[in-house]
Amino acid sequence: MKSITLKKLFLMHSWVGILTSVLLFIVAFSGALAVLSRPELKIWANPELQSTQIVPSSDINTLVNQYYKQVPSAFGENIHVFMPSGHNFYLLTLVFESHHGDENYSQEVARVFQFHPDSLALVDSYYGPSKEFYANKKTDAPSYIGEFHADLHLGRPIGLILTGFLGLTLLISAVTGLFIHRKMIKELFTFRRSKGLDIAISDAHKVMGIWGSVFNIVIGFTGAFLGLATIILLPAAAFVSFGGDQDKLIETFTAIPEPVVSHIEQPTNIDAILENAKSRFPKAVIIDATIMANNDANAQVYLRLLGGEAVASQLLHYRGDGEFVKSMSSFGDISGISIKVIEVLFPLHFGNFAGIFIKLLWVILGLTTALLPLSGMMMWLSKRTRGSNPTLSVQAYTRWNRFIIGSCGGLVLASFVLFPLQIVLNYSVDGALQNAFFGPVFFYSWLGWLLVSLLPMHHTFYFKLTLLLCGAALSAVMPLNILIGQNNIMNFNSALVVIVDSLFMLIGLTFIWAGLKLKLTKQPILEAQTV
Repeated sequence: MKSITLKKLFLMHSWVGILTSVLLFIVAFSGALAVLSRPELKIWANPELQSTQIVPSSDINTLVNQYYKQVPSAFGENIHVFMPSGHNFYLLTLVFESHHGDENYSQEVARVFQFHPDSLALVDSYYGPSKEFYANKKTDAPSYIGEFHADLHLGRPIGLILTGFLGLTLLISAVTGLFIHRKMIKELFTFRRSKGLDIAISDAHKVMGIWGSVFNIVIGFTGAFLGLATIILLPAAAFVSFGGDQDKLIETFTAIPEPVVSHIEQPTNIDAILENAKSRFPKAVIIDATIMANNDANAQVYLRLLGGEAVASQLLHYRGDGEFVKSMSSFGDISGISIKVIEVLFPLHFGNFAGIFIKLLWVILGLTTALLPLSGMMMWLSKRTRGSNPTLSVQAYTRWNRFIIGSCGGLVLASFVLFPLQIVLNYSVDGALQNAFFGPVFFYSWLGWLLVSLLPMHHTFYFKLTLLLCGAALSAVMPLNILIGQNNIMNFNSALVVIVDSLFMLIGLTFIWAGLKLKLTKQPILEAQTV
């Protein structure tokens, strides 16, 4: 009975991996890059963020009041200040928002002013629907990859449902894999590199799977929840508790309720509030501030903080006169263990809770997660080419391998190409105009390299080309930054830029070295003769 159960688990483990191997690689690899997309790679990608200077609280206070006088009074009831921290915006951004529209719009409308973090000079302004502003704000290569990880750029609900179910498949594969490998302690340290490629791949698959099992279970669960929560769980909760009214559900649990405007003038002490938050949580980063009913006696201010001693993001509530009210989670002042669990899902998924070393660990584990389905697929294909009655011909085996290299290696190449592209765009294209380039370059590079897999070549030669091109793309980053970068690396304006460029060069040269070292396997039968 036990052997039958293990056989069923093995079949489930195999078929789940086979059917989703390429998609799991895509999500896991993009997720590994997304871990560092904010703020580290976002700071690298935006020269405006590469200064060590922090915008003084007094200057923020001055700008808010200066531009508050220039907009209609309705826009002063909801003011959002987005800091140039590298988590969202690359410029200091003031958004004056009217939730009830104005004489030109019947929907939420915003007046936006964006300033350079160093000089505080006005860089750009916007007037129009709020949704259009947030949808069309400037992106960059790291953010594009991070957003691709979230929904594969398929949008809602399709993209989120797909990534959510891929999280479930990863969870199933990790759990069933643990039950299958009964000799777990022995396999933790078994890697027979000299016994041939097939055995090495099998051992690597087991080692990566067992060592990373806890990580894979956590990532699978959190990924499934984050992907499916807003698409399936939120409507279900609204149906059960609010008769299907999702807006009522959100209004009930929102952390920032609308204040009652008293129409009694009283200055909102933004300066003192920001300084108080910095003194309370000196290691945390203020991401943004929301000012409700500015310069009114009933004004309320909310600051969102990330980092420091807290695992999840915090929301600090102040009265307009600067009096601290309370600290709460981003979901508001809601008690209960379920809320505590939900609020740590995002930092657990991206490793954003204990500094850069945890993030780097998440990147490494994320890359092993990406390799797990591929190694499993290679084992499955290789098994079907062996024996007295193989079910897979040599030519079919080569075609399958070229497809895997083209789809997965093509994604890696397309992602790496975006980094030198970012340097070129910073030099030649301003602001949000850069947004039009990332999608075409990313998808056409990926599609083009996938189409190359249709050519009759051996898969080892195709893999060698993939390694060399990926290495060339990353190795080009540092020379480009030196030659045309807006913040020339030789000026050392940012230590982060130097570190990131150096790592790109090191990883790129490693890819090139591996490609040059890779020995080509002679194809036994020319595929062209069998087509």
